[in-house]
Amino acid sequence: MRFPVRYSQSRRGAIAPLTCVLLVFIVALLAFSVDVGWIVATRIDLQNAADSAALAGASKLPDGFVQYYIPSQTAAQKASVLTTAQANARTAAKQYASYNAAGDKSSLTLQDSDIEFGYTDNSNNYTPLPTYTGFPNTVKVTLRRDATANGALKLFFGPALGVSSADIQATASATIYGGTIDSFKQGPAAFIGLMPVTYDVNDWNTFLTTGKDPNGTTLKDASGNPELQVYSTSNSKGNFGLQSLDDQHDSAKVVKGFIDNGLATSEIQTLIDNHLVPLSAHPANTWDWNGDNGFKASGVSDINNYVGKPFILPLFQAKDSTASNYQAGVGQGSNYYYDIVGFVGIKLLQPPDTNRQLYIQPTAVSNPDIVFTAGSYGVAQPPTGSSLTTVFGPPKLTR
Repeated sequence: MRFPVRYSQSRRGAIAPLTCVLLVFIVALLAFSVDVGWIVATRIDLQNAADSAALAGASKLPDGFVQYYIPSQTAAQKASVLTTAQANARTAAKQYASYNAAGDKSSLTLQDSDIEFGYTDNSNNYTPLPTYTGFPNTVKVTLRRDATANGALKLFFGPALGVSSADIQATASATIYGGTIDSFKQGPAAFIGLMPVTYDVNDWNTFLTTGKDPNGTTLKDASGNPELQVYSTSNSKGNFGLQSLDDQHDSAKVVKGFIDNGLATSEIQTLIDNHLVPLSAHPANTWDWNGDNGFKASGVSDINNYVGKPFILPLFQAKDSTASNYQAGVGQGSNYYYDIVGFVGIKLLQPPDTNRQLYIQPTAVSNPDIVFTAGSYGVAQPPTGSSLTTVFGPPKLTR
């Protein structure tokens, strides 16, 4: 049995209309992907800019943090410190935002209203001001590409679909961190300004708690802030002498070198070789930091050439801290020895009358060659008692 042969009609050219229809969708998809990529790239740039601005703003908080919490500050003084710190942080944040580009905007503008201050605790919980009533440790910024700042991001193909631009924003928070000094790094060092004079740790702690010196007196600087006289011609307890920074009895020229140039790598190595640092590995009640119970007037004058500059002050534990039989260390003259138990950040103040006295005030110190004591480094917290943080590392992003 034969079956009839059927011949189909020619379908040449039938694919062309279908291709035209699909091509519309393909082009639309391609255009969409270009705009999406443009939005994603801009958002990444905006986030990097926000990170940079937040870190720059937070870097301006440590000085105000210490000044705000030094003892005996009045409400008006604290308000002034806070205002100044916020102004400095805003300026830095806006400046660093302007260094960044995002999309077709070559320099970004950060609005004051998009800079927020607050407090971050050890569990990373954040509370903004004024809900938090102390000094902030965190700067939070929001960078925008919208109608309020920097303009909305213009799209390439979006207008064909009725969408001509996109609003984008990025938020970042940066928090200040601090701790206690354990040692110092070796290598090509930044300036480690270590004061060649030492101070009683108990008297320092008393000052942080009460604002008073070892004699029970409250000294004030020109702005009414408490200060300490750490060296003078008097015999008041708490005022002591020269501290060798390389564990040797040094000449006035060497001492001046410490003041002018900071610790050299070889001098840090000497401290390490003599097991003086890290402090965490140094045995307690060991009076082995070479010093002197006197100080030349020329050395005092050399130090006072750096009024306003931050330094690190060594703190010692007294051999006998009783008032009736006080003994700072052991030995005599150039063979005097201290037991250094800590380092704190200070700045030098202008002596009120002669150039034979040293006046200081707590201040923030930050240096990349500082080694922090294990477990001490963390989010800067309000002081409790004499726990005021004066040594800081770089701020960290905490968003």
